[in-house]
Amino acid sequence: MEIEAATSSNNTGGGGGGWVYTGGSGSNNSIHHCDKAVSRSRRERGTHLVWEDLNVVLPKFGHGPTRWLLRGLHGHAEPGRIMAIMGPSGSGKSTLLDALAGRLSRKVIMTGNVLFNGKKRKADCGVAYVTQEDVLLGTLTVRETITYSANLRLPSSMSKEEVQDVVEGIIIEMGLQDCADRLIGNWHMRGVSGGEKKRLSVALEILTKPHLLFLDEPTSGLDSASAFFVVQTLRNISRDGRTVISSIHQPSGEVFALFDDLFLLSSGETVYFGEAKMAVEFFAEAGFPCPRKRNPSDHFLRCINSDFDAVTATLKGSQRICVFIFPTPHNLVFLSSSSRQQY
Repeated sequence: MEIEAATSSNNTGGGGGGWVYTGGSGSNNSIHHCDKAVSRSRRERGTHLVWEDLNVVLPKFGHGPTRWLLRGLHGHAEPGRIMAIMGPSGSGKSTLLDALAGRLSRKVIMTGNVLFNGKKRKADCGVAYVTQEDVLLGTLTVRETITYSANLRLPSSMSKEEVQDVVEGIIIEMGLQDCADRLIGNWHMRGVSGGEKKRLSVALEILTKPHLLFLDEPTSGLDSASAFFVVQTLRNISRDGRTVISSIHQPSGEVFALFDDLFLLSSGETVYFGEAKMAVEFFAEAGFPCPRKRNPSDHFLRCINSDFDAVTATLKGSQRICVFIFPTPHNLVFLSSSSRQQY
């Protein structure tokens, strides 16, 4: 006999959740923690995103110069992980996000490869994008908004009961139970908070269970507590085997710690790509140690804004830190020509 339980108050192994009980009764019973196995199977079903030598150029118009928006970017994003794209204003965060999501303007030219599970294809099916601005109808409640979207986007073969089950599940997943029957509100009518609006926007995009989720600065305009709750929710979504990529501008230390991976940009070029928790060590070895009690993301942006020439001059001896952090299934963890020459 085999019994699976997602969570149980009787678990004695610590950490709660994800146990498999096998066998009959007595001393022959064996208990195996299956969180890693479940996570592994979900990652295998997810979307592996890889970008190679990605360039985005705004062509010359009239007498103006050709402008490079992104130059020579390499990277990858894995299922079950959440990535932050960071950089100063105008560094190319939104451009990179749009390039990966296939949302670039026709006025720009993109070269390089964007691969979904090793294949070139358009980012359409199984991909969702949450814009920076919340586009919501203020006269509807949270539950009405999700239900309305579900009726339009879910298969017509689903019954009303099945659709409602999906709606209620999304409300719980996004932590919107307390405001489910509250009006969203607008400029002349009070409604839900900014953090709740952002989580509602995410809820509308994950109705169809996308494998790949892009978000453009989801914490913009939110206080630190609301921003933490939003990113924590996104982290939980990624743990379900989805690939989550979000641009973000100067997160708090607590919010930054929620991200698994970091892609740091300046002037359209890569400064760092790797595990977020290793970025402090990377900058320290490059000669820019983070002072104690300083927010790491603030430190990175301060270094880039004031000492970018010095940072890039010393990266050649430090980029190897980023290369071995974690392997990509396509063996494409290269930061720049200097790191490619070394490896």
